[in-house]
Amino acid sequence: MERRVVVGGLLVLALVLSLFAVPTAAKGSDTVRVVALIDRDDFRGDAVRGIGGKIVYEFKLIDAVVIDIPPNAVGKLAKLEGVKNVEFDAQAQLYRGGPRWLVPEPTQPAQEIPWGIERVKAPDTWSITTGASNGVIEVAILDTGIDWDHPDLKDNIAWGVSTIGGEVSTDPADWYDGNGHGTHVAGTIAALNNDIGVVGVAPNVEIYAIKVLDDRGSGAYTDIAIGIEQALLGPDGILDKDGDGIIVGDPDDDAAEVISMSLGGPSDDEYLHDMIIKAYNYGVVIVAASGNEAADQPSYPAIYPEVIAVGATDSSDAVAYFSNLQPEVSAPGVDVLSTYPDDTYESLSGTSMATPHVSGVVALIQAAYYNKYGKVLPVGTFDDMNTNTVRGILHVTADDLGDPGWDIYYGYGIVRADLAVQAALG
Repeated sequence: MERRVVVGGLLVLALVLSLFAVPTAAKGSDTVRVVALIDRDDFRGDAVRGIGGKIVYEFKLIDAVVIDIPPNAVGKLAKLEGVKNVEFDAQAQLYRGGPRWLVPEPTQPAQEIPWGIERVKAPDTWSITTGASNGVIEVAILDTGIDWDHPDLKDNIAWGVSTIGGEVSTDPADWYDGNGHGTHVAGTIAALNNDIGVVGVAPNVEIYAIKVLDDRGSGAYTDIAIGIEQALLGPDGILDKDGDGIIVGDPDDDAAEVISMSLGGPSDDEYLHDMIIKAYNYGVVIVAASGNEAADQPSYPAIYPEVIAVGATDSSDAVAYFSNLQPEVSAPGVDVLSTYPDDTYESLSGTSMATPHVSGVVALIQAAYYNKYGKVLPVGTFDDMNTNTVRGILHVTADDLGDPGWDIYYGYGIVRADLAVQAALG
């Protein structure tokens, strides 16, 4: 079954609008940032410099280069030998609503289980798996960074990196969350099961904090693509350390098994899709917010067939008014309580809040399967309706609340961690 594009007259409710797809200014007002898709055998970096351009980042896993160049030289760049296409960098933004509280909760309140964690039945899986897997299963959160010393998160943060501005930095000061969004997402996935604050879907899974959005909550598509590449390369920067061709679910490699992206934008850029395809082909499960525009279909990158698009529901199981239609699955996304910077907690709404529920469930599936069988399940496709793939498991175990099967409002339904883990273990 293919996701259908519904043509209709829905009013776009701009709870959080993506930034417009316009060329991104580089670090000087006299240049713009572009991506050149190249033939590596013929491409020459000195030719770029010869027309006033500067190579900012050369991707390792796809044939593309990020370049800052004067606007009047973009046409010349497109004609250089080895350049197949040139795309302007676009912008994406996080998908959340405003906080419910004007004043943060007092520091370190007693632990409660947020309603969304209960709704997806995550606690019912913890006697089987909490996401722990001897460091094999990692979830990469591509977002605004994470408050790395939050007492409800710090023990699960295995690594952090920033790709803001096309510069890769592992300095904790660079990937610290100055916005709050990424820390909130991280708590829904992996807040510790202790006596304070909240608890996440997979309270013992390892987290990679990859900062691709700035402290305003926006970021360049190039930074997101670099972030995906970093999630594949992992902390050691090596794609396949043991050379066996397997990087996901391989204890000798440190690639992320799950990529969670609570972000989106309106532009379909080839190089970003190429990077997503690369991660998907390696076996990474990619989960993204469908978007908050009440649009007829998900935004990018959620709409790509390799990505699980997540819609938002409220505590009465109604689809949130802002949630884009045609998700693959749905999850709690209204008034979600989670971790927040400065050791606090906050309630937020958005498909951004729904997405980490699904990412956490995927982590539980893969951890349970790996711990039993010594390998991970394949990702699967949008159409899967069996328990041989991650996506198939999500589809057949979800609470089907709309029309039977997939529908444009709930997708396949609201995810169920308990049933998904049971299905994974047979």
